[in-house]
Amino acid sequence: MKKFRFILLFFISLLCHGQPTDSLRMTECGKQLKSFYLGMDVLQKWQAGQHINWKTGEPDDPDAVSGIRTHCSAFVAAACERRGIYILRPPEHKQELLANAQVKWLNSDPAKEFGWHPIVKNILSEAQKMADEGYIVVACAQNPDRHKPGHIALVMPADLSSQQIQQNGPMLIQSSTKNSIDAWFRNAFRHHIADWNAPTDNVLFFYNDKLLCSGNNT
Repeated sequence: MKKFRFILLFFISLLCHGQPTDSLRMTECGKQLKSFYLGMDVLQKWQAGQHINWKTGEPDDPDAVSGIRTHCSAFVAAACERRGIYILRPPEHKQELLANAQVKWLNSDPAKEFGWHPIVKNILSEAQKMADEGYIVVACAQNPDRHKPGHIALVMPADLSSQQIQQNGPMLIQSSTKNSIDAWFRNAFRHHIADWNAPTDNVLFFYNDKLLCSGNNT
């Protein structure tokens, strides 16, 4: 009798609570955005140590000795350009120190006119949620030394639990010293996060309100 009662209570619990609600799941638009990001082939292009064409990520000057370090901002600019979304990019700004300039630009009125908005509440989970819905979301940080590069990356749509986001932040796709399609925010921006209890003190998140998606959300 006790065993039967336990089983009955177990199934009642399942009916009442259903699946866990503390997880984020990609919509159809989010899946399309993820596929688009993966199609950019960032693991092979926008490589550090090479001078590259910012739009394609392909090497364009094998003899270059400057502008060859990392290309985070060029990759973000290229991804946005291919989606018909403007973010500060060449020729309006040279590739060198572009990430710092992009952060400053994203905080400007012109950025608002191009559809960019800051994420200001529940920042880490909201950034992942919006990417999962198919919106382009960037994480970015200026370097306090204007002569040194900042960093910028795209939030990658991903099915994550709230615990994962709390521990590591959203998933990112980025060009860096080592390019990645599945970098945790906590690791990717470790040089800009002084205290994990306040990870967005120096790192900002913005989303663009232009949603490009075919078909219906699921």
